[in-house]
Amino acid sequence: MIYLDNSATTKPYPEVIETAGTVAERYFANPSSAHQLGEEASALLKQARQQIAQILKVRADEVYFTASGTEANNWVLQGIVDALHSKNTDRKRVLLSAIEHPASLQQIELLQRKGYDVDLVPVDQWGRLDTDKLRDMLDEHVLLLSTMAVNNEVGTVQPLAAIAEIIADYPQLIWHVDGVQAVTTELELLRNKRIDLLTLSAHKFHGLRGVGVLVKKERVASYPLLYGGGQEAGQRSSTENLPAIVASAKALRLADDAQAEARRRLHDFRVQLVTALEEAGWQIFGGAYTSTHIVCAALPPIPGEVLLHAFERMGIFVSTTSACSSRSHNPHATLNAMRVSSNISNSAIRLSLSHTTTQADITAFIQALPKVTQMKGKG
Repeated sequence: MIYLDNSATTKPYPEVIETAGTVAERYFANPSSAHQLGEEASALLKQARQQIAQILKVRADEVYFTASGTEANNWVLQGIVDALHSKNTDRKRVLLSAIEHPASLQQIELLQRKGYDVDLVPVDQWGRLDTDKLRDMLDEHVLLLSTMAVNNEVGTVQPLAAIAEIIADYPQLIWHVDGVQAVTTELELLRNKRIDLLTLSAHKFHGLRGVGVLVKKERVASYPLLYGGGQEAGQRSSTENLPAIVASAKALRLADDAQAEARRRLHDFRVQLVTALEEAGWQIFGGAYTSTHIVCAALPPIPGEVLLHAFERMGIFVSTTSACSSRSHNPHATLNAMRVSSNISNSAIRLSLSHTTTQADITAFIQALPKVTQMKGKG
């Protein structure tokens, strides 16, 4: 099996699974319990929070655990936007980049029903946020700007440093960055001090499903996401998923340790893939601005789903768009925002690599490529 769908989910590291199992067995007590077992579980939770904070270079009390990246993004655009608005009732503008994950874009209608003005910041032909347009769209009424660090469908790395510079004149603006796809090779981008809110998802970096992370800086007002027992500083009540949280901290540390080596190796793999695809007549998106671990390519007029299953029959697993949208047969949202015509975007597939991708995986894909490509000649 050749797995090239790591942007959908990654295979947990063996040591991450081992850690989760150990914690589940030895530290099964509720971290909120007052007895010794609860205290031990609470100490482990605190340690995991501190480890993640150290890696991201934020304070431990600015790290909140959720059940997923989607949940963290919903918290940002609901409880946090509402709290920001309550303190500045004359401000009701929310800006989202046009290529955000559905976890953000699908909340636009809800925001508008609440009375917020929501505008999409366009991207250029490579999928990068149009910083000139962003500059034009900013004013003193903007509550929150949400951008990605690395796009999930095309892999374009967003110009976070330039964005930080542009919004420097708007200190009231709260900046949220969806960093879910950035951990594999672009972790350093997430340490930008201007970022107020940051979303991560553990299963995207070889952790377990069921854990998201929201970094919320002290200055950011918020209403609780979930009400109940008061966990997560009263902001997200629910008994913490301690085994998966501790395993997530370990996975993030392993990703941080492997970052430099992963970037170098995956860059080499991406060059091999892009060269082979271009020589075979495929169209590549994102250009030089793309993260080393994602390749988005199309072979029109063959539908992406047909290409996906052609590779699957040879034991190679790729995806058409994001995993969240692939079964709904929705248009390729990012390519549409890049103004790629639908007859080309409908043919797009995504290859996504990770630290576990090997040269043998890349070689196998390249060897399978001619057989899939010849489908075009057969009409």
